[in-house]
Amino acid sequence: MRVLITGAAGFLGQHVTRSLIAEGHDVTAFDQNLNDSIDVRWVQGDLVNLDSVMSAAKGSEAIVHIGAIGDVYLAGEQPPLAASVNVTGSANIAMAAKESGARVVYASTWEVYGEPEYQPIDEKHPTAPDHPYNITKLGGEQILLAADHLHDVPVIALRLGTAYGTGLRPNSVFRIFIDRARRGDAITIQGDGLQGRQFTHASDLCRAFSLALESDARGMALNTVAPKMTSIRELAELVTARFPTELTFGDPRPGDVPSAAVSSDRITEVLGWTADKPFSEGLDELMDSVEAEG
Repeated sequence: MRVLITGAAGFLGQHVTRSLIAEGHDVTAFDQNLNDSIDVRWVQGDLVNLDSVMSAAKGSEAIVHIGAIGDVYLAGEQPPLAASVNVTGSANIAMAAKESGARVVYASTWEVYGEPEYQPIDEKHPTAPDHPYNITKLGGEQILLAADHLHDVPVIALRLGTAYGTGLRPNSVFRIFIDRARRGDAITIQGDGLQGRQFTHASDLCRAFSLALESDARGMALNTVAPKMTSIRELAELVTARFPTELTFGDPRPGDVPSAAVSSDRITEVLGWTADKPFSEGLDELMDSVEAEG
């Protein structure tokens, strides 16, 4: 299948690009930045430039739309940028997919739900995002799903769990904890550390994108989240078990998304997906890779 991947130079985009190439897809990688470590056809472009997106998507049978302002801190500091890339960029993807006749698989987020009204959260739960990041990610999702029913563009949105794996950016909580512990600096936990996340490994997410590409399912959003809840304190303790250092506690982070148990039963029913990578195994691989970097 001829597949265009946006955000291919980013953390998750790199994993998905390599995975789809390994499966035999004819991949074109689209990003503002290029990554020479991946042997693929690169197109350097900007999601907010419609001509650039249309040109890159020409001839594609599917578009895996991962490109976004995915840094929560950056989105909070620059809401206009988040809105432009995450919403307008997704609208441009919808236009390009309509023109090329492509299917779209969109990387959404579990954070679109906001404060939980009940748990576990399923896809019928109301969406009430309250931060520029999750507001604009939901906006991009809705723009694309509108293209499904208005313009017959097949779209499926994956509401991804908090992703982790090798190659994480330095300001991710994983890298912050690991890098500080390796230097012998104290790890500071924001709040009491009991806030939890269903961290979902990149390899499991790659499989979800592959299944979504091959499926006829469309016009829906699916939670794509590992079942295990891990608290930030547990994460810190696992890191310090390998790289001993002091744990300290600071003020809660403003705007932090509340903990919520999210159900992935629906995607198991629709696509046959379940998360397989044990969290401890994925974390060990990440710490191994960081240590190997020197």
